[in-house]
Amino acid sequence: MKILKLFIVALVLTTSQVPASAKERWYSDEQVTRGEPLFQQNCAACHGQNAEATPNWKQTDANGNYPPPPLNGTAHTWHHDLELLRRTIREGGAKFGGQMPGFEGSLSATEIDSIIAFFQSKWPDEIYQRWAGRFESSDLPSLNDIVVATNKAITRLLRQRIGNAKIDDVSKTSVEGVWQVQIGNRYVYLLDGGRYALMGDLVNLEDGRNLTEQARRLTAIETLSEFDDTDLVIFPARGQSRAMLNVFTDTSCPYCQKLHGEIDKLQEAGITVRYFPYARGGSRGPGYQHLRSIWCAENRNQAMTDAKNQRFDDLPPGDCEAASMVDRGYLAGNKMGISGTPALIKSNGEKIEGYRPYQELIPLLIQQP
Repeated sequence: MKILKLFIVALVLTTSQVPASAKERWYSDEQVTRGEPLFQQNCAACHGQNAEATPNWKQTDANGNYPPPPLNGTAHTWHHDLELLRRTIREGGAKFGGQMPGFEGSLSATEIDSIIAFFQSKWPDEIYQRWAGRFESSDLPSLNDIVVATNKAITRLLRQRIGNAKIDDVSKTSVEGVWQVQIGNRYVYLLDGGRYALMGDLVNLEDGRNLTEQARRLTAIETLSEFDDTDLVIFPARGQSRAMLNVFTDTSCPYCQKLHGEIDKLQEAGITVRYFPYARGGSRGPGYQHLRSIWCAENRNQAMTDAKNQRFDDLPPGDCEAASMVDRGYLAGNKMGISGTPALIKSNGEKIEGYRPYQELIPLLIQQP
């Protein structure tokens, strides 16, 4: 605890002495001014007049979807680079698990940047510098180093126990004195300044909310948002799109084959299926090379159908640049705790374990009247 207190004191002292150059940002005051009316007109109805969102933005609605998050630096917006923020505004939030429409036809690139400038102007310097330290190519001094040092103090004993395993950012929970860290696909809670660790789900007994499950879902949404539609194999809904299902799949998996045989039922019900490659066993897995061939095919949808039906003769060699997606998909699945296929992820980040026949799956994805 003494170490932690020293780091906190250092953080306070350093923050008060940050040189002006450390607080420089990529946007100008003029962009913020232009962005404010654009934000009020296009974004404030959902995200709040000052990008603060609604007080209950962490709670799901009756359909299991999260409300629009705050953009003022108190949520996970600062985890995304500038290009992803731009793309989300252009293309909308449906592919990332949200309901936000796309503004590509109504907002110019300059206007989108002005909107981002406006809500980033709401970010405290510490949050902005952490974001800049992750994504911005700059020689500006950053408070991120101080925050990292504090996190190292909290996780020092934990690191001694787990060796070289990757520990993600330390984050405060809503419980006083309890910090959350992610180790691989597991969540660990640290108490007493990092002296004690609890492994398991953290549940609020007053309202029944599983805080660990919420963290898992947010991790899933953020991880899936790193991929473009062009990275995937997509079977779109027929008619009006009513839901979206992300599927981590392997061609050698019998239940993946069974699910694909029912994909037309899902499409007819208004469900868009987005396939991510997940070769069980990694590069040595039985479906690894076939997945690479699918992603190299001119018609990926047909190649996926052929491979799921064990027709491999017409598949191209898996030696193209797009085949790297097979490795990316495997790493993304591991980060979300996927250990088998098919792994089904709803748009709100909720994971459905294993195969479900379409008669059961459709009601899970679409709220029935």
